[in-house]
Amino acid sequence: GVKAEQGREADIRYCVSCNTCWRTIVEGDALQCDNNPRVGQAKEMDWKPPRAKYKKRIVVVGSGVAGMEAAWVAAARDHQVTVFGQSAEVGGKTRIHSLLPGGENLSSIYDYQFLKATHSNVRFEFGIRASVQDVLSLSPDRVVLATGSRLTTPHFLADDMKDVVLGLRQFSHELVGTLSRQKGCLVIYDQDHTEMTYAAAEYFADYFQRVVIVTTRERIASDVSLVNRQGVYQRLLQKRVEIVTNAQPMLESDLEAGEVTVANVVNGDQRVIEDVVALTYATPRQPNDELLEPLQKGLPVDAIGDCYAPRSVLTATREGHWLGVEL
Repeated sequence: GVKAEQGREADIRYCVSCNTCWRTIVEGDALQCDNNPRVGQAKEMDWKPPRAKYKKRIVVVGSGVAGMEAAWVAAARDHQVTVFGQSAEVGGKTRIHSLLPGGENLSSIYDYQFLKATHSNVRFEFGIRASVQDVLSLSPDRVVLATGSRLTTPHFLADDMKDVVLGLRQFSHELVGTLSRQKGCLVIYDQDHTEMTYAAAEYFADYFQRVVIVTTRERIASDVSLVNRQGVYQRLLQKRVEIVTNAQPMLESDLEAGEVTVANVVNGDQRVIEDVVALTYATPRQPNDELLEPLQKGLPVDAIGDCYAPRSVLTATREGHWLGVEL
């Protein structure tokens, strides 16, 4: 309220309605926030990064929320920071999530970070999938790898289908905002159990005649707080999204014929989902850490966020922030 009254809206880290604070309070943990790593800390409102004793050249590979948080804090401490971003915009997978129902507020995370980074003279190299040579060409004193993670290819996809069936991130990235009403069924294989999966299902329910979520677990949204899980179920059921639990798609599925065969993981009973026009998956994630080992041979390198271990937005912003303070 004080910042708004003083005309300092750009200094506000807005609530993103993640309910992380609610969850940590209920579970008796310290107060935490997806967007504000310093929530509850001393002098939180007017905290400024302390000046570094020695100015360094820092290269950040990755422009998602982990890399952006590390970049702006390090630059505000007077380090010379360059960020390599594979896409044309910052935000990574959080930007994709922000385009889906309920995720709109997430844009304030990377918007804030980009504004701070710009004011702190961070240099951006967009549209570059940085190589070892790209990083070394800048003669960095330290490298931050924030290259995120990728979805693992599910076992039920035949070799000739692995490049045809897209993971949910890419599927959403390519179709959100461009899709018209589709006949037939969309099947989403859910092994991720985080909110982006269900936001996508909710979005696509407006465009496909039928949306079916298939999961091997006994419920969906297992990795979501109780209050958010209840909302997930309510929204999906209101849109008539079908939820098939304790099941997994089978290699025997005839995707060309529009059929996905799913088998119960307990008793083996099978059923066929028909009239399938699209299949996508949200599976366990694997770090994009290919640059880590070769760069470590001659440089101090820090992997943060999903590049270190696939986790949450909360962890990504927190790790980026505290590394930026430490650099």
